[in-house]
Amino acid sequence: MGNYHRWKRTTGGAIISSFGDSVKTIFLDTNFLMAMGQMKGFNLTFELDRVFPEKRKLVVLKPVFDELSKLNKSGKKKVEKEAQIALFFVDKECEIWDTDYDHKNIDFILLEYGERYNGVIATNDKQLKRLARKKGLQTVFIRNQTYLMVE
Repeated sequence: MGNYHRWKRTTGGAIISSFGDSVKTIFLDTNFLMAMGQMKGFNLTFELDRVFPEKRKLVVLKPVFDELSKLNKSGKKKVEKEAQIALFFVDKECEIWDTDYDHKNIDFILLEYGERYNGVIATNDKQLKRLARKKGLQTVFIRNQTYLMVE
């Protein structure tokens, strides 16, 4: 069918536009995922539906997954609990992609994949947001511990 423009009405009555077969790829950073365990009452799935009503693919790169797994065994109860919540979300909602980079700079890898797939970088890291915007990438972050904001 290809890409086509369409309009649809949300449950709240607002009319929004979307593109038929296009899929928005969202690359999730570690601190973004860990925030789910830090913010009581924050519903990431609901917020993603609100800001990205079109088709989307949530992607966690293998180095991010590995970092979450390491935090899950950190020995600090609070950090382990936050990592468990993040890993549960990743297991249920995300795809885990292997990367073709050997170095350890996860921010660099996220930016490279964001550019390669014209994706969105989901992070609360100010420096990563700045670098992503410099490269022309869209970012999504948690604002006031209650909702998502897209820039």
